[in-house]
Amino acid sequence: MATVGTPNGGLDEIALRTYVNGADLTLVAYQNTADSLDADTVAADLTQPATANGYAPILLDGTWASTNGVVTYTHSTPTHPKWSATGSWGGDVTGAAIIYGTEVMHFKDLTTAFTAASGKSLTIDLTTLVA
Repeated sequence: MATVGTPNGGLDEIALRTYVNGADLTLVAYQNTADSLDADTVAADLTQPATANGYAPILLDGTWASTNGVVTYTHSTPTHPKWSATGSWGGDVTGAAIIYGTEVMHFKDLTTAFTAASGKSLTIDLTTLVA
């Protein structure tokens, strides 16, 4: 027994209101120094690549689901959101973030920085961001 908690149904309801029935969420790549973002980070703090050469924020308009408060996402096509570079993005990408308006909902630094070049792709598995 517990003296306080959020049951699975409540966790699902929170997740559904945030992701499934919420407003448009966008995935962005950022070029900030690794380990430099914190609890006060907002979208304006993210240094994003120039929108040329295959980079542009990705609207997360696929299918969201929640089981016991654990959120999953399946992108329309391809299965995971992906940027395909047609040239340099003006600097290495160090992470990805889900944003809503001016707020950063989740962010995660990449294990290894991504250097965009013609023919290279950066794919993001959102389970690593929303877990």
